[in-house]
Amino acid sequence: MKKAKIYLLIILIFLVACSEAKYSPTIRFPYQWLGEPGYGGKIDQQEFPEPSGICFHPTRKTLFVVSDEGEIAEIETDGTPVFRMSIPGDLEGVTVNPETGLLYLVKEGDDIIVEFDPNKREIIRSFPLSRFYQGNPDYIEKREDSYDNGIESIAFVEDNKHPEGGTFYIGNQWDPSCIMEVQVPLKSSQERTTEAHILRVLPLSLDDPAALYYDPQTGLLNVVNDADNILVEITLAGRIVREYAFLGDNQEGIARDDEGYLYIAQDSGGILKVKDLR
Repeated sequence: MKKAKIYLLIILIFLVACSEAKYSPTIRFPYQWLGEPGYGGKIDQQEFPEPSGICFHPTRKTLFVVSDEGEIAEIETDGTPVFRMSIPGDLEGVTVNPETGLLYLVKEGDDIIVEFDPNKREIIRSFPLSRFYQGNPDYIEKREDSYDNGIESIAFVEDNKHPEGGTFYIGNQWDPSCIMEVQVPLKSSQERTTEAHILRVLPLSLDDPAALYYDPQTGLLNVVNDADNILVEITLAGRIVREYAFLGDNQEGIARDDEGYLYIAQDSGGILKVKDLR
């Protein structure tokens, strides 16, 4: 009887230890490399520095990439350059509003959402993110001693019933590490600068949500944690549906086009293109 209790205790200790282990994915991401051997799906033709965000524009059928170094570029889906220009600031994410075709970029550190017209190639408006949430004026901490501690990713979710045409989901890197639903006055204000506000914080425990994109076909957010090389698909309520061991290195931007190809912007350099087999 004593031996049985000892064995049971050992099993319980093992289970507790496993439950406290580092968050790990359940299955390898299903994809297919493109091109000839050695090509490896790399499409960057201009050595874009530190690509930190990427999105597919459904009208133009092109990709937009942003950089830590304050640059934005439009490229074809095979990597052919279209244009490239500077926008001051640490650009960490980019998304598109399908209704208007306008782009929205996030600046880390300043924590500002910037509205960009790809036709005129100019900034239209800026939306500083209010740090106030649930009575706390500094829910999103501002740390002057850290360059790596702010909003890191962004995805627009279109909603025709919403007065602003939809809301944004934004990943904050640390302090706290979270995904927020944010309302931006896209239609209710025409001021050059207007605050954006946190509507809610998703109940999801995931460090450093470095890349986001919304899939309108599944209704799910795709979130990448580049530190652990994982991708999770979550509902807009924050429930994890699937999780994968993810390819690439320092993945800070992801996008999917209308032909089923996935694009991964790697902060350490390079843009990967693979066939998404999900």
